Amino acid sequence: MKNRVQLSCIFLIITWLLPVNMPAAEITCQDTADLHIDEWYPDENLNYLDRIVVATNTNTHHGIARALFLFAVPEELTAAGIKNAKIYLSGCSHCGGGKGGQIAFYALNEPFDENTDTWNSLAGGNWDDSVYSRAVLPEGSDWNEAVNGEPPADAVGFDVTPLLRGNLDKVRDNGIMMRFFDEHQDPYTHQNIASRESEDPLDFAPYLEISIREDINCPAEVIFSESKDKQDALRRFRDGVLAKTAGGRYIIACYYRAAPTVSSLLVLAPSLRTGARKMAEALLPLIRMLS
Repeated sequence: MKNRVQLSCIFLIITWLLPVNMPAAEITCQDTADLHIDEWYPDENLNYLDRIVVATNTNTHHGIARALFLFAVPEELTAAGIKNAKIYLSGCSHCGGGKGGQIAFYALNEPFDENTDTWNSLAGGNWDDSVYSRAVLPEGSDWNEAVNGEPPADAVGFDVTPLLRGNLDKVRDNGIMMRFFDEHQDPYTHQNIASRESEDPLDFAPYLEISIREDINCPAEVIFSESKDKQDALRRFRDGVLAKTAGGRYIIACYYRAAPTVSSLLVLAPSLRTGARKMAEALLPLIRMLS
């Protein structure tokens, strides 16, 4: 029991002191649900397909089709802490591909159920158009091809930073809609995207990657202002140990929220700064050993 308490205290202090004003940490949010709804199949749940379709209303094979995604965005993440965010999608390699075109991402006003919802049950989808992000969906089916089901090293993401900064809570709770920005364009267009149900090794499941801001005040630089070596030791522990586990990434994310307030307290209270420095220095041998 004593060891557990000591370990908890160590992690609490590390959370407090971990530096963050270096290259931004990245959070990968997996796709936990995805679905497309199609006005030509208004009462059919299309989750049995291994692809997601977006289409305009003059398409010869579809009505308007819209894609819905839900990603596992951490509860502790704040909009202010987001540096940038991108959605990564894979062209459905076995689906024939489409023409692509201008798309937009919106936050949903209501959650969806990928196993039951249809065009009619969602009334075509209920989205918030007060803030959105636009991108160009490539044509064809050979873009962002996976390697044995994993994203390629050169995968290209779609920037959704404005959407997440402006509507994070709805994105986290309800999900994202992707549709063509002009759903009445002529000539018509459509595109197929691999869903998380695809087992094709050339496809990967959609995911969201968020980079955390790097311009947040750093408590470690306040207490170790005279020692770059000590700051670097904490950075190595962050990147080499904590960032490699889900629990560690949770600790890092919690820290990002507290860092500005903690830094201000340390600057304003010399006695607190001295005590924090002593505690951190006592932990450095262990941190260096674990790193």
